[in-house]
Amino acid sequence: MNNNIKFLLTLVLCFFCALAANAQKRISGRVWSKTDGPIVMAYVVEKDKNNRNITAAQTDANGNFSMVIKNPANRLQVSYIGYQTKVLPIGANARFNVELIDKNTFKAAEVTTTRKTRSNGLVIPEREISTAQQTLDMDQMAGLSFETAADALQGEIAGLDIVSNSGNLGSGSTMRLRGVSSINGSQNPLIVVDGNILEDQNTDELDLDNMDNQEQFATLLQVAPEDIASIKVLKDAAATAIWGARGSNGVIEITTRRGARGKTKVNFSYRFSGAWQPTGMKMLDGDGYTMMLKEAYHNPRMLSEEQSDIVEIMYKQNWHGHYPNYNKNTDWIKEVTQFGQTHNYGVSVSGGGEKAMFRVSGTYDHETGTIIKQALDRLTTRLALDYWVSDRIKFSSNFSLTYTKNIKNYGSDILGKAYNAMPNMSVYRYVGATAENPEGYRSNEFFIMPPRKSSAGAVGESEDRTSYYLDDMINNGNPVAIAHQAWQHESTYTIQPQFQLEYKLLGKTDEETQLDYRGEVYMNAYTYSSQSYYPGSLTSNTWADGINNTSNGESKSLAFTTRHQLVLHPHFANTDHQLQVMGRFEVTSNTSTSQSHSTSGVTGGITDPTVNGYLTGSSSGTGKGHSAAGLASLHYAYGSKYIFDLTVRADGSTKFGSGKKWGFFPGISGRWNISDENFFKPLRSVISMLAFSPGWGITGNQPGSEGLMYNKYNRNGHAYNGTQVMRPQNLKLTEIRWEKTKSWNLGFDLNFLEDLLKFNLNVYNRKTSDLLNSGVRIPSTTGYSNLAWANVGDMENKGWELYASTRDVFKIGKFSMNFRANIAQNLNTITRMDASVLASYNTDISYNNGEILKRVQVGNALGGIYGFKFKGVYAYDYDHNGYFQDINGEENPKNQWYDQYGNPNTAAGNLQAEKWKSNKSQARPWLAQSTPVVFDANGNVVYDKNGNPLPMYFNYGGKNYQFDGGDAIYEDINHDGNIDELDVVYLGTSNPKLNGGFGINFKYARWELKTSFNFRVGNKIINLARLNAESMTSNKNQCASVNHRWRKNGQETTMPHAMSSKVKTTYNSLVSDRFVEPGDFLRFQYFQLSYSVSPDKLKRVGLSSLRIAASGNNLIFWSKYSGVDPEHSAGGYSPAIDSSQTPRSRSFTFSLNFGF
Repeated sequence: MNNNIKFLLTLVLCFFCALAANAQKRISGRVWSKTDGPIVMAYVVEKDKNNRNITAAQTDANGNFSMVIKNPANRLQVSYIGYQTKVLPIGANARFNVELIDKNTFKAAEVTTTRKTRSNGLVIPEREISTAQQTLDMDQMAGLSFETAADALQGEIAGLDIVSNSGNLGSGSTMRLRGVSSINGSQNPLIVVDGNILEDQNTDELDLDNMDNQEQFATLLQVAPEDIASIKVLKDAAATAIWGARGSNGVIEITTRRGARGKTKVNFSYRFSGAWQPTGMKMLDGDGYTMMLKEAYHNPRMLSEEQSDIVEIMYKQNWHGHYPNYNKNTDWIKEVTQFGQTHNYGVSVSGGGEKAMFRVSGTYDHETGTIIKQALDRLTTRLALDYWVSDRIKFSSNFSLTYTKNIKNYGSDILGKAYNAMPNMSVYRYVGATAENPEGYRSNEFFIMPPRKSSAGAVGESEDRTSYYLDDMINNGNPVAIAHQAWQHESTYTIQPQFQLEYKLLGKTDEETQLDYRGEVYMNAYTYSSQSYYPGSLTSNTWADGINNTSNGESKSLAFTTRHQLVLHPHFANTDHQLQVMGRFEVTSNTSTSQSHSTSGVTGGITDPTVNGYLTGSSSGTGKGHSAAGLASLHYAYGSKYIFDLTVRADGSTKFGSGKKWGFFPGISGRWNISDENFFKPLRSVISMLAFSPGWGITGNQPGSEGLMYNKYNRNGHAYNGTQVMRPQNLKLTEIRWEKTKSWNLGFDLNFLEDLLKFNLNVYNRKTSDLLNSGVRIPSTTGYSNLAWANVGDMENKGWELYASTRDVFKIGKFSMNFRANIAQNLNTITRMDASVLASYNTDISYNNGEILKRVQVGNALGGIYGFKFKGVYAYDYDHNGYFQDINGEENPKNQWYDQYGNPNTAAGNLQAEKWKSNKSQARPWLAQSTPVVFDANGNVVYDKNGNPLPMYFNYGGKNYQFDGGDAIYEDINHDGNIDELDVVYLGTSNPKLNGGFGINFKYARWELKTSFNFRVGNKIINLARLNAESMTSNKNQCASVNHRWRKNGQETTMPHAMSSKVKTTYNSLVSDRFVEPGDFLRFQYFQLSYSVSPDKLKRVGLSSLRIAASGNNLIFWSKYSGVDPEHSAGGYSPAIDSSQTPRSRSFTFSLNFGF
């Protein structure tokens, strides 16, 4: 019985084995092409009905393959790079002869393609875009020298105003898209890279009023321009609604390069740039400086001869410690500038097959600045991988790592110190001076001014002291020594991994209803560290004052975002109907830590800031926040003629109190392609596109601080009955609301001659309500001085943008050219502001020279400039006014002043031509009021009861300063005889009325010449650099224009006299329209000449591409601005200020790109 059972089981086993052997049959075949013959390493795959890979094989050197298949009902897929994939049924076939066709071979047919793009999270045809957006293709910028993507965008995008913060390395740029719609935190557009927000700092710490010197907006340093494929700028609320509260200032979406199917490609690039500083203000030389300074101290006639005997400007040869170090003509600007160099190296490897595509890249930049001892190193690596698990599942990943090291000058104001430094002072110390050799010998030691003398008076012959009045020059220091011996090092690390999974839940082609899922995880880890050192050798301070100062700080942030998205694309029998619906939900968590400390007294030649010294300050902090957002987006098109888009985003934030944590931001837009209508057919041969795109939406903003709805407690410095106690630091903020901007946009597209000439016009209006502001003052009766945040007002921006471009035109043989241009206008107005804010910012002026008046005025623009009206310089002093009334019918003796030719030397004398006896000089009626007396609105002199003209005063009862000859004339707006706050007027706005750019590209065969210009019109700048260089009130060096200063009665000039504030206070350098200048400019941004070698010639040396280019950048600009560079921007409530920041350099670039 057991033997029978074993026999039956053996039969059954053999039966199933036979079945299995029959199912897993072996097949074989040959893969070839007509052009290449046998194809080696072709990929042969057995696929089931769900398109899953079952078994696979590859062809040998003869193109043959052999494999065992699992199921004859499956299909056989044969593929190879560069050939069209072929799919065959298996069935009963055991031998296959497969011919593959080159991908570049097509059957004779009419092929119609539709260019698609991503809008509001959906992929749609370009002609169905209903929002205001513009895209820059970075392939057009290849070989140009750009530190960041912002440099590439300058002048290319209509409505995007970009201004370089300074010419210091890594300084970044200030960007404004359609004006300023917020006064809260950063006013820059949101930067998005590959669908994720790029951030590196806590905006709560930004100093918007000092951003030019702080150089805070260098976020784009994290992305190498060589890795960028395109940049899309989203402008209106309907376009930015997908980013909700984060997109209130507009959005810049950067798409990085990815791999492509085909043979593996390796590309190398090298770029060299040489840069130099433009010519700055012409300053006084040593001789001119000492002459001016002597006048400044002697003009008041208030110092004794001994007190005014400043040995540093007296050139006394027997003062051997001073004379050789203060008899030079040092050009400090030349000493601190240099020829800067940039070396950029880049390599990328990309490729892919049927299943996977990849791209790996790395770039390294080494820059030396145009200011000595500045250097920037940046290393950027990026990996992009796309892998298709099947025709339903795709896995993508991005990984980027960026490291920057910025070696900066201590304080970043070396150029400003160079403008201020005494030009008669030596860079290096001179020693060994004698009576026979008063010049001495130059040492290798930098010259540092000795400590200040304790009181006014002459410095002794052998006294190692600096004159009492030169303390500001001691503080300014030796700029060259500071650059070499003091330093500030900053470094950043940014790691950004991203993983994405796409799954086609329903359908796989456009002929089916599709439901697609996408899940994404993204992390942004950022570390910033800063160290500085300032040696005691640069100061005259003592140990007790604190020398050898160091600082060390570090901050870290980590943001983790998860995002889930579903897109439904139903298929309709009537294909004129196209509908896509998207739902998305995302959650972001972020944490941050920071710590810093500063010390003094580090000894032994140690410069490491981490070494312990005397602790002078320390701080630490932590932060944590969470946000969530839900998004719904709908796109509908009928025949690509009528388009409707709807987006609604809900943002939740822990920065708001209960009931206000969520903000809702909708966006609605549409498009009508009028040129597709039947009635438009007669015009289509001329007008290829006419479209109208209206849109409306709401965006928002949130505070820059967490935990506002809680009380924070602190016990530092608080005691009650001798016991340290805790008390709340703040008022709980439970009622603050989301800042919201409602806007509408009307877009018009007009294309001619099959899109040969294209125009895009947008008109918009943006109204921001519930403006968020930090540090709002409140009555002290509450027990607190201010609120951390409050909703304080409303603002409006309105304007228009026009962009025009052409395809290649004027084609003559191998020659062609194309054009592009854009122009935009934005008008900003504050429409409402709380009285508490107006009182806080519109404080009384302190009447100091150079004081910038911050004003917020309803009806004017944010960043407005306020000051006095400058009317010239008093040609005559009060005694020489000539308007004293007659005494008993006889001319008042006080009016009897005459010059060397016997002509009247009074202001009134210019109205008495009959008294002018000599024709060597003539009466000048326009100087009749150029004397410091009061004139009424009709131009009549105002007298006191004794018949004497009333003198003009400055801030009478406060400063009580009586104007004198050679003083600045300020317009007495109310004719009360006193210049005070009632005479302050609005002088203009720092916001340009027009901005834009244009360019022309020329092509001849494989040669190409590219040009680009950008411009700004209608903005004003406070030229604080010129104000300081023409004030003649301090010991700072002055501009050569002060050689035309006032020196005597009757002299007609616009330059006041020299008057040291160390001796007598004057008010000749108040902020007025004398120093408020138009910032209009037209800049020749760059030109580039390039040549691409023919691929046929490159095959001989094994290369696939070779491109050589040379370019010039920022070589020239046209402007009436008297400063070095008119590129300055407003920040926060402050207007645009030129305070001797390092200007943009001029440069040339040579680039080489080749691949194989």
